[in-house]
Amino acid sequence: MDYAGTAAPGTFAAVESAAHDRRRPAAPFPRAIETHAIRHFSHFASLPPVLLVLAPSGYGKTLFISSVARSLGSQGCRTPVFPSDAGAPASEPMLRRVERALGCEAGAGAVTARDASMAGWPARIDAILWAMEAIEDDVVLFFDGFEPARDRTLDPLIERVAAGDLARVRMVFACTELPVDLVHKVRLLGGIHEIGPIELSLGHEEIRALFSNAPTNPVVLGSEQLAAVAALTEGWPAAVRLVHVAMSACGASDATRRREGYELSLTDTLSRQVLDALEPAAVHFLLEIAELECFDAELCVYMLGDTRVGETLAALVRNNTMIVPAAGRPGWYRLHHLFRDYLRRERRSSRPETERKALLSRALRWHHRHGYHHDALELALAIREGRQAGGLLAECAQLLVRDQGQPHSYIAAYERLQALDASPANEAAYWYVWAMVFARQYEKAYRALASIPSGDAAQDAGGAADAADGRMLLRKEALLSVILFSLDRVSEARLRSECWLNADDGLDPFETAGVCCVVGTAGIADLDFQTARHGILRARIAMSRTDSAYGMAWISCLETLLDLEEGDAPLDPSALEDAMERAGRALGPNSPILSTMDIMMARIALDRGDPDLARACVLRGLGQARQHGFIETVRIALGVAVRLWDGRQDSVFAPARLEEIVTSFPARLQVMHDCAVLVRLVRLGLDQAAADWVRRQNLEPLLDASQPDFPAGRLASVQRALLAARIAWRMARRDFDAAHALVEAGLRTALKSVCAPWTVHLLLVQAQILQATGQPAQAGKAFLRAVGLAAPRNLYQPFIEYGDVIRTLVAADEKKQRALVVEQERGFLGELRQRLGLADDAGAGAGPAGRADQDVGSEAPTVREIELLGYVALGLSNQGIADRLDLTVGTVKWHLHNLYAKLRVRNRSGAIFKARQAGLLRR
Repeated sequence: MDYAGTAAPGTFAAVESAAHDRRRPAAPFPRAIETHAIRHFSHFASLPPVLLVLAPSGYGKTLFISSVARSLGSQGCRTPVFPSDAGAPASEPMLRRVERALGCEAGAGAVTARDASMAGWPARIDAILWAMEAIEDDVVLFFDGFEPARDRTLDPLIERVAAGDLARVRMVFACTELPVDLVHKVRLLGGIHEIGPIELSLGHEEIRALFSNAPTNPVVLGSEQLAAVAALTEGWPAAVRLVHVAMSACGASDATRRREGYELSLTDTLSRQVLDALEPAAVHFLLEIAELECFDAELCVYMLGDTRVGETLAALVRNNTMIVPAAGRPGWYRLHHLFRDYLRRERRSSRPETERKALLSRALRWHHRHGYHHDALELALAIREGRQAGGLLAECAQLLVRDQGQPHSYIAAYERLQALDASPANEAAYWYVWAMVFARQYEKAYRALASIPSGDAAQDAGGAADAADGRMLLRKEALLSVILFSLDRVSEARLRSECWLNADDGLDPFETAGVCCVVGTAGIADLDFQTARHGILRARIAMSRTDSAYGMAWISCLETLLDLEEGDAPLDPSALEDAMERAGRALGPNSPILSTMDIMMARIALDRGDPDLARACVLRGLGQARQHGFIETVRIALGVAVRLWDGRQDSVFAPARLEEIVTSFPARLQVMHDCAVLVRLVRLGLDQAAADWVRRQNLEPLLDASQPDFPAGRLASVQRALLAARIAWRMARRDFDAAHALVEAGLRTALKSVCAPWTVHLLLVQAQILQATGQPAQAGKAFLRAVGLAAPRNLYQPFIEYGDVIRTLVAADEKKQRALVVEQERGFLGELRQRLGLADDAGAGAGPAGRADQDVGSEAPTVREIELLGYVALGLSNQGIADRLDLTVGTVKWHLHNLYAKLRVRNRSGAIFKARQAGLLRR
């Protein structure tokens, strides 16, 4: 059983870091009382796609979850258990753990104030669904304490699993209720089953076992006592437990006697009996701490000002007096919900509100002093201290938004603060707009930016006020440039950014870097690589002055994007791998920036001819595409997905599955994606499907000579996509003359640039046209020109995609390939022969690549090196491998260095490819 409850206390970064510490929440009893329901559902075949355990608090839902998970785990199932955090909003941490358990790890940042309306989650749900489709073993996901009625985040998961088309996945929810509309929907799907209080209630023998097996104060019940307990509690597990506590203290006859005149509920009656059995000091302590969601001894001592309360807490825990460990917070505890609610009602009815606020204010100060920012913020909001909550939020604004890349966390906290303080400080509002930009809430950011005053002039005097106004005006202008670019008003954004940089005072390097990124990315979109490189270089210089690991990761992304689009440098993933490792260490493995970096890695892997690695990376990237990134990065992801598509409509990369991502962005992405799909359909030989696609997407005008009816449609990258589609469309209609004329026109421009992938594509299309029109010699020349461009850049995949076209050209006699005078080109062709399955014994050894078994080298990898290679193939970073194998990162790097030497490769993707060739890895 894998308990995935992991939110630890401390700073936001500490919470994120501690999220990997998988700990079992301690149960009140050492082993479960096995009920009929537990026995029945402890077999995978007995579980429906979705099992709902619906019952009020105190019916043993957690006990049911832990028992069934433990039993299934012993049978070989994966059984991650996701308990709600004590003192933290449930949705975000739980979603993050689901991502980690399924290997998609594309969640948002660390824990802070949130609510269920947080934007961007649908993209993460998509990633989880994609991961579920790829599962090859039995997995049961247990959700303990997550309330779908209050948080609709997981609705799409519940609906999909309930449909029954994910044979390897089951979901079990322990909650108090389910939304009515969701109940009706999933019942129609037929894959859901519910159990309730009747199934969870304890029978006589189970009550007897619970009493006798208690770790402290076990009680052996006689027949009359057993009947009295059963009659009093009606098998309600929490009530049975309260009776046991009361009976341990005051005897069986008092604990099981119904008291005349009690108008309280059963739990209140039993809770009162528990308090009556305790010392006055213990009762006072429980009433004082009842307002806390969770606590430890040090906090209690400070809050109550009494060093003796630590001993009181220890005694209550030792006697198991309805105090249980807080999930994932070692050394911290919480009160049982029913007991806590009773204590709160008792305290509030007898103590003034001012006393409660004073007590919680002390707790707030302690949390703030010790860096428990989330708890401090929650307490400030609970006592409606808007000013103090605003100060706490302002303290961590840059940390959350700029440095750690947790925009959704900040947005949710800010909007909760607005309910208490209608006018948060300008600085908090400023980072609120940045957070919405990162979260892709551009229209909302645009409106919020307009509402920020130019400065806090009222707080200053004279020249200071003027300076503050001018500074805020510059900051707003910087933000406006970023927002306009994000709204695809590229030309306007670029012009504003260039003007802003001319007046930049350099006081805020983060702002400078952001505006430089606009210039650089606008240059990429318009294929103006000189401007793009200058802008991104300037952004790196500025960002290096900040402590923003998130910002530096973005710069690495943009540099890789530029290299891919410019197409001049060899495809080497090592720099990006290093950047991903640094980002993972600084931001945690679930930072959304890693999903964007995965997109870049997917494109590198695909062009190098490693579709397996490309598939794994792009699936992780697509999962966050709607939430994180912008058109240029998402276009790369969609391009990889389309090239991996095999034409089947049930494929994870089918256009229908990608449409939701495409429509989340401005119209430019739709046009470019439509063109890419058309090119792929024609390449697959699905001409009728291509015609249907053109008609359905209304592409005919654009495929003739029309231009897109939006300003960004004039960008060079859009024009390139349109040219590729126009060529493909004419080839599908067998109009080779028109297609060849378009290719020739494209080559005249392409050969003047350094964009090797685009030029290689045009040359291979030209070879296809020349072969189809009976000109094999000219086709061979086009092919060899393509090889000359691709060889120094490791561009294999374009040739593999055109394998049916160039097979005869690759297999041509060596004498016809005199143009390949460079040994690197000959080696490239030899490798290409092998990848196309054309190398015989003689030919295979002609190039440096040699045969697959020769690729491994004279010394075979060790068992440990092959083990590391398996983790590399799964996409783990060096730090991730080190954590799995309990090694240092330096040791992992040393092993990989030796492995690369044995495989005669220089990087991860090369090692994976060669290892699969040699049979060291399964596909």
